[in-house]
Amino acid sequence: MDENQFKDYLSTFTDADKVLSTEIKPTIRINTLKIPKEVFFKTTKLKLKPTFYEFGFYSEDENSSRLGATWEYFLGYLHTQSLSSMLPSLILNPKQGDLILDAAAAPGSKTTHAAMLMQNKGAILANDVKWERASALFANIARLGVINTKVTVRDATKLGILKYFSKAFVDAPCSSLSQPFAYKKFTPNLSYELSKTQIKMLFSAYDSLKPGGELVYSTCTYEKRENEEVVKLLLEKRAGAKLTPVSTELDFSHDSGLSEYGSEFKKVARIYPFHFHSEGFFIAKIKKG
Repeated sequence: MDENQFKDYLSTFTDADKVLSTEIKPTIRINTLKIPKEVFFKTTKLKLKPTFYEFGFYSEDENSSRLGATWEYFLGYLHTQSLSSMLPSLILNPKQGDLILDAAAAPGSKTTHAAMLMQNKGAILANDVKWERASALFANIARLGVINTKVTVRDATKLGILKYFSKAFVDAPCSSLSQPFAYKKFTPNLSYELSKTQIKMLFSAYDSLKPGGELVYSTCTYEKRENEEVVKLLLEKRAGAKLTPVSTELDFSHDSGLSEYGSEFKKVARIYPFHFHSEGFFIAKIKKG
């Protein structure tokens, strides 16, 4: 797909010109497992601007690309994470008594954010499919002071765990069309093959939930085959599965899911760069009946 084709493609979902002309701003999350926010600002010299999330900040430093080389990063006081990527954890709303599955956890942004929200209470099973990816997960867990998490390396499409977790993340591997120049590698067949994996991961994670459990499914792509269609199939094949609104205590800008999939998809979120200068995301919250 070339740039003009990508623009035409985006126009089937949203305002392509706004998507392509909006600046993506680097953001960090203050890690309160290591330092209170007030103390962080007494010690750091980084230039940060507030966002709608109290622990998420835009970086206004000239060397924002080197945030990972700062002493604040090394000490685990901050984590570099897009603002869009912080939302799945906030929408899942993990509590201290929860037992949580993160089915595709590496490099650990959502796992470590959930642990922070849980104040290191409860427990998280952070899984990824490859040891090479798990190494980054281990590193971030250690750097950020997370102690309520166990790491496993398994195929998330066939976990074989039933009715065990209270909550789950499926941040699925996807065509990443919100990332710069990812459209150059995009083909319908690539999206189709990814969707088969996404479906298996979502079903496996859903089946691992206790009745009444909640799951957040997310991707960083705009492709409906990997987003609404994956979720719609679960709703059709699992009696009791229901979409719930992606509401949080925060007021964040977003579009609803595509109307062609029905009124229920008003409850899911499509995030485009023009909403708050962050990468595109799709987020759905599902409750197990």
